[in-house]
Amino acid sequence: MKSYEGVFIFPPEAAGDTRKAQLKNLDELIGKFQGSVVQKNEWGKRPLGYPIRKFREGYFVVAEFGMPTSQTTEFRKTLELQEDILKYMITVKKESKPEKKTVVKAPSMMKTSKTPAPAGSTGGSA
Repeated sequence: MKSYEGVFIFPPEAAGDTRKAQLKNLDELIGKFQGSVVQKNEWGKRPLGYPIRKFREGYFVVAEFGMPTSQTTEFRKTLELQEDILKYMITVKKESKPEKKTVVKAPSMMKTSKTPAPAGSTGGSA
């Protein structure tokens, strides 16, 4: 099961009970496609960069969830048909693997000997 992060934008005018129903519907939709919600953050009303279905604001919800990769295409198709979701974006979360610590030695301070300039040269050009 891969980890995903989704940003979902709902219409801003929904009341408290309607909002809860929308969020519950989102959880059920993820569960329908054999997924499980790990974390959900509600960002609240935010202005949109451009109008979407004549709305200038949207209610943003960010959800982290796991889902089999075989189900994601159907999940996205189903999201397109949802009337209460104005826009969505789903990204694959990068798996965090422990990095190998490599020891980098500081460059050693090498002494360089300066050779004196030949006698009679002034360093300028004629």
